[in-house]
Amino acid sequence: MLNKKITLNAQEKDLLKEIANICAGNAATSLSQLLSKKIEMNVPNVHFIPIAEVPKAVGGADTLVVSVVFQVFGAAPGIVLLLFSQSDAKTLAGILNGETARNGLLTEMDQSAIKEAGSILAAAYLNTLSAVTKIGLIPSTPGIFIDMAGALVDYILIELSAVTEYALLLDSVFVDAEKSVQGHFFLLPNSGSFELILKAIGESVNGS
Repeated sequence: MLNKKITLNAQEKDLLKEIANICAGNAATSLSQLLSKKIEMNVPNVHFIPIAEVPKAVGGADTLVVSVVFQVFGAAPGIVLLLFSQSDAKTLAGILNGETARNGLLTEMDQSAIKEAGSILAAAYLNTLSAVTKIGLIPSTPGIFIDMAGALVDYILIELSAVTEYALLLDSVFVDAEKSVQGHFFLLPNSGSFELILKAIGESVNGS
C-alpha cells in the first residue's frame, strides 16, 4: 500500500491533464462515428483522491449511481470505474440511443449503450496512458451496476480485491447539440501499479 499522500509537481499534473484531454478527444471521435452525430467530451478536472472519498465525489455514499466497471490487466493492473448519477445516466442513454430521456428505469438497451460508451472511454484513456508511459494496460469486458455509491466502493474493494488507497479522478462532460452529461471516470491502480505509473509519468516529463 502507498503510505504517503500522492503529490504531483506542476509538470506531472499538466501531463495527466494532457493525457485526459487526448483521451476525451479520441473518445468523442469514436462516439461521434458510432452515432453519426457530433459528440464532444471535456475533462475540466483531474486529481487524486483517497478511495474512501469516491462516494463523496459523486454525491455521497447513499447516492444511487450507474457504474460501468472494468478490471485492468497488464503490467499495471487495477480497476476502472465510470460513474453517473441516475438522471445523467438516463440523459446519456437518450443521447446514445437518439431518444428523449425517460423517467422510468434504464432499459436493457439503455444499459448496453452506456456500457458501449464506457468501453470507448476506457479504451481511449488506457491506450493514451499506455502510449505515454510505455506500460501495457488492457481493459476487461465491462460490467454495469446500479447501486448506492458506498456499496459500489465496498464491492470493488472486497469482491474485486482491489488493493489501492487512491483513485485518479477525471471529471468528464459529454455534450451533444442539446444536452450535457456529467460523468466521473476513476482509475484505481493497485498500489504497485500507481508507483509504476507515477514513475513513468515522471520519466516522461523529464525526458528519460
